[in-house]
Amino acid sequence: MKILINALGVTDSGGVSVFKKLFSELLLHHGNYYIVVCNYNRPVNQLIHKYGDNSNIIFLVVNRKGILYRLYYENLILKKVVKENEVDLIYNFSGTTQFFIKIPKLLKIHNLLFYSKKLDCVYKQQNKFFLWIKQVYFKRLVFGFMLSKSKHVEVQSKHVIKYLSEFINVKEKIFYIKSDIDVSNEDYSHSKEYDFSKKIKFLYIVGPHFESIHKNFIIFVSAMSAFDRLNIDYEINITLSKDRLHNSEIWDSNLDSKTKFLGYIDNQDKINKLFCNNTILISTSIIETLGLHVIEGIKNGVITIAPNESYARTVYGDNMILYDTLNSDSLLNTIQVILKSNSPHSELILSLQDRLKKSEMAKHHNILDIFKEVLNVQK
Repeated sequence: MKILINALGVTDSGGVSVFKKLFSELLLHHGNYYIVVCNYNRPVNQLIHKYGDNSNIIFLVVNRKGILYRLYYENLILKKVVKENEVDLIYNFSGTTQFFIKIPKLLKIHNLLFYSKKLDCVYKQQNKFFLWIKQVYFKRLVFGFMLSKSKHVEVQSKHVIKYLSEFINVKEKIFYIKSDIDVSNEDYSHSKEYDFSKKIKFLYIVGPHFESIHKNFIIFVSAMSAFDRLNIDYEINITLSKDRLHNSEIWDSNLDSKTKFLGYIDNQDKINKLFCNNTILISTSIIETLGLHVIEGIKNGVITIAPNESYARTVYGDNMILYDTLNSDSLLNTIQVILKSNSPHSELILSLQDRLKKSEMAKHHNILDIFKEVLNVQK
C-alpha cells in the first residue's frame, strides 16, 4: 500500500502523542510506503528526526500559513502528490478531507470543539458571541462540511459518534473506533500511596491553549484559591511557565508561593515522575475526544478528578470521581470529600485501570487493519 498521511494541524501535546503512536504502528509492516505531510513545529520536528531515516517514510514539511492556505495545499498541491506517487489511500489525521481527489480516504476526528452544544452554551453565557464565531462556528462550517462528505471516519471513543450525531447525519458513515493508548500491563503502575496528613500535590496538565474556553481553566484556579484558605499543606504542579500564567487574566498570583511552574515537558520520564504519592490530578475540560492527561493519571495510579460530562463517563467509566463542570465549589467539595474519605483509594484506582484496559482492548489496535478495511470496502 502507498498511504498519504495528512497531518497538517498537529501541534499540541495531545495530537503529537497520538501521532507518535501512529509511527510505531506504521513500522510494523515494512512493505508499505508512507508520505507524511506535516507542519513545521518543535514536537513534530522531533518525530521527523526520529523516523526520517526510514526508507519507507517520506516527510513533506509545510509552514503554517492559516486555514485558507491549508485548504489550498490539501486540495490542489496534494492532488499532484497523489498522482505522482500513485497513492492508494489518504489518511486525514487531523479532521479534513479533499474534494478533488477521487481515491479512498479515512478521516480521523481529533477535535470535538466544533461539535459540543455544552461548549456553545458556555460561550453564550459569557457573552462571547464574536469569539464563538471565530473559534467554533466558522470551523464547524468548514470541518463539518468536510466531515459530511467523508464516508470512512476514525474516532477514539464511541461518545464521539454521539456528539457528532447532534450536528451531522452519521447513519451513512462507517465508523472505526481505534485505541490510541497502550494497554499492555507493563504500561500501568501500582496505585500510589496516600496520606493526607502530609503535603497534597495537585497536578494540572495543560498546554499553551490553557486560556481556551473549553479548557475551563478558571474553574481550577477558583477552586485552588478557595482551597488555599483552608490551611492545608499542599502544592500545585502545573505544566505552564510562570511568565505565561502571569500574562493571563485567569491566574491568581496569590497561588504563586504554592505552585511549581513546570513549563512544557517533552520527556516521558519527567512526566512520569509527576505521578507520585499524594498526587491528585484534576481535569476541567468541558469537552474531550479522549483526555490523554486523565488517562495518563489513571495508568500511573493516581487519584483523578474529571468533569461530570458524558465523554468522561464513557471514556473513564462510572467509577470515575466527577464534579459539576462549571462549578468551582463542586470541585472544591469533591476534593474535600476525597481528603476525608477513609476508603482505600487503591481499590478505586485499580478498578479504573481495569475498566480502561477492557474498554481499549475492545477497539482496533492497529491503523494498518483499518487501512485494509477501507480499501476493501471501496473495491
